[in-house]
Amino acid sequence: MLHRLTHRQLEAFRAVIETGKVTAAADVLGTTQPSVSRMVSDLEHVTGFNLFERSGRQLVPTSEALALYEEVERSFVGLAEISRVIEDIRDFRRGSLMIAGMPALALKFLPDAIAAFVKAEPGITVSLRARSSQAVLRHLSSQQFDLGFAAIDNDHPIVARRPIFTAPMQAVLPIGHPLVAKDRLEPGDFHEQPFVALGAEIATRSETDVFLAVGNARPRIVAEAQLSASICELVASGAGLSIVEPVTAANFAAVGKVIARPLHPDQPFRYDLLMPALREPSRVATRFLELVEAQFDALLSY
Repeated sequence: MLHRLTHRQLEAFRAVIETGKVTAAADVLGTTQPSVSRMVSDLEHVTGFNLFERSGRQLVPTSEALALYEEVERSFVGLAEISRVIEDIRDFRRGSLMIAGMPALALKFLPDAIAAFVKAEPGITVSLRARSSQAVLRHLSSQQFDLGFAAIDNDHPIVARRPIFTAPMQAVLPIGHPLVAKDRLEPGDFHEQPFVALGAEIATRSETDVFLAVGNARPRIVAEAQLSASICELVASGAGLSIVEPVTAANFAAVGKVIARPLHPDQPFRYDLLMPALREPSRVATRFLELVEAQFDALLSY
């Protein structure tokens, strides 16, 4: 067994093969000529055969040395590739990001953030799944996803949850509606108005019902939908008024499809960030979150 074989001996051997001189090999390795000579001599002792013959001032590798060099070179090429991979990961030229998001964020907000991110970091591959908030929680509990974006009140023992952004719910109105003249809408403004409601199974629906009940407002429900985007499309088509979470309201207002107005009293809506609790977030995930938080600030300042 070659108990005394070292990586440094192989480095010296490779450098001498490629330069043909001990002095040149020492320069390549940043060491001294005696040190290289000693390492080559030690390697010859370990292998049990001569590695070089002298021809004037040149060292000529033996046939055994050339056979060994082929194997050594394969190893060094492999190490070089590993070094390149390390550099790629460090410099964000290689990596992946698995994201699960509630539809309110996964239909427009997150795709915009991802598009900006992959443009800035073209070596990163991003996967996005649009799921209900509870399904996002289940995805993160698998520990296979890096980030989740949801709106939930329950926790999971192996999922870390924290608020990432809180903003008030928004009234959305068709272009040209008379209530557009108001700076903010109160419960009474919705009384007997045609209204597009969230589905009864959506948690925010009950909060909206409480808001309307404060002013004894009884809007005329003409349609229901599960997604804020579907509701905004119905509002844009003139079906009625509604109240939706702020990101979707901002997206539709920004492109001129609806008019968004704040409510009084405020009805806060919280978006949650979910991450696997059993491991630290990757550098890629951390960088993406910086972009997401900046985009929240920019979008909701419309």
